[in-house]
Amino acid sequence: MKKNILKRTTSALILLAIIVPFFLTTNLLKNDYGKAIGIIFYIIFSLVATMEIIAWNGLNLIFNIILCLLSTTIWFIPNSIFKNQTYSFELQKIINLFIWQNFSNSIIISLIIIAPTAIFFFLISKRKSFTKFFITFFALIYIPLFLKFLYLYNRINIYLFACIFLIPIIVDTSAYFGGMLLGHKIIKKPFSPHISPKKTWEGAIISYLLGTLCVYLLMYLPKNNVNYVVFTKVTQVVIGMIFLPFLSIIGDLLFSYIKRKIKIKDYSNLIPGHGGLMDRFDSTSLVTIGTTLILLI
Repeated sequence: MKKNILKRTTSALILLAIIVPFFLTTNLLKNDYGKAIGIIFYIIFSLVATMEIIAWNGLNLIFNIILCLLSTTIWFIPNSIFKNQTYSFELQKIINLFIWQNFSNSIIISLIIIAPTAIFFFLISKRKSFTKFFITFFALIYIPLFLKFLYLYNRINIYLFACIFLIPIIVDTSAYFGGMLLGHKIIKKPFSPHISPKKTWEGAIISYLLGTLCVYLLMYLPKNNVNYVVFTKVTQVVIGMIFLPFLSIIGDLLFSYIKRKIKIKDYSNLIPGHGGLMDRFDSTSLVTIGTTLILLI
């Protein structure tokens, strides 16, 4: 047990030592170098995370590499976020200008480029699994889109970027310790027996309540300071308090469910003791998407 904790802690520290400088450089360098470093880093991140999932779909390596490369088209259509970017206007205005374009264009790209190619590869490979096709298609769209939004927040608002990471960390950590201390003492049935049998209702409830408090304190309480406010409307903070902790829990379960369907323990062994990138960024991804949608309100 102690060896496993030490291994996980060491791996996490090494991972942070690698990725944090890229996160900081992307934000602190407001010139073209900062943009270039950020785009390259996030696209590589996107390719690795996507490949981790689709590598289990039964297609050969060449087909999966082609699909991964096609998924990067989501990064460049539209590409207005990379041009003449200023940092003086409000986050809300940037969101309204940028997010709807990406959602609509991602749907178009997925329908005319990614989906037909994936269908063709599955057909010629004689793979009849609809489940693996759906997981592949989901990963090719969802992962680059989530990371593109994360890049946007990393680039223009480091505080929002930090909040998106802190919420899943608090929810996940409180669920672990809440379950360890109180698990099955009040509610005997497991929280999700078929997807994640070790999770408890006590841990889930504690994590949800602390996550709700966390959303309020981080995203709304500093409302008088423009540099540290995320949700500017009461409607936004109420929806955020209700749904973001829930999405953090569901994000973990969603990617655990995918692993169950393709019968693997971890997506890869990239991070010893933790698994792959999407084993660690599962909750963060759904919190990123959820925050984006709330900001559109």
